[in-house]
Amino acid sequence: MYREELHLPEDSKWPSIFTLLIGNAYLIVGVVQVLSSLQWITPIIGFSDLIGGFLLIIIASVFLTGVKPLLENNKEGYAFVAVGYILAALLFALQILVILTNGLGWFLRFEDWIAWNIGNDITPSLWMFVILMTGTGSLWVIGNMRDRIMGVTEEGSQE
Repeated sequence: MYREELHLPEDSKWPSIFTLLIGNAYLIVGVVQVLSSLQWITPIIGFSDLIGGFLLIIIASVFLTGVKPLLENNKEGYAFVAVGYILAALLFALQILVILTNGLGWFLRFEDWIAWNIGNDITPSLWMFVILMTGTGSLWVIGNMRDRIMGVTEEGSQE
């Protein structure tokens, strides 16, 4: 009943694989950001925010927690995926606000912002979300194309 309303796939193997990939990507980038900000590895431009690295690890843990329920075809797994998307979007929005406020300080020529460079504000929370949404959008387009090629109508029946 809910499956049809939410347009959830019958087999949750692919969503679980995609969620596992997303979770691992956020985890790896978060760990690299933490290590870079602590200078335990060579510092990387944009990876200097310790708190941002921990937030990426938290987002990763939310996504990875949803993998097991998805593998068991439990709808609860989609809640973890949704919360992961929401947290990633919030972190993305906060980073956009940081860029806008720093840009405003630079534009108004405030003393602390004269040497500001947007490259330092392009952090993993920004580009990871762009990659996440691009990947999700691509899967949606591919799924719709597959349904049209296979002749599946809106009601889910074969034509």
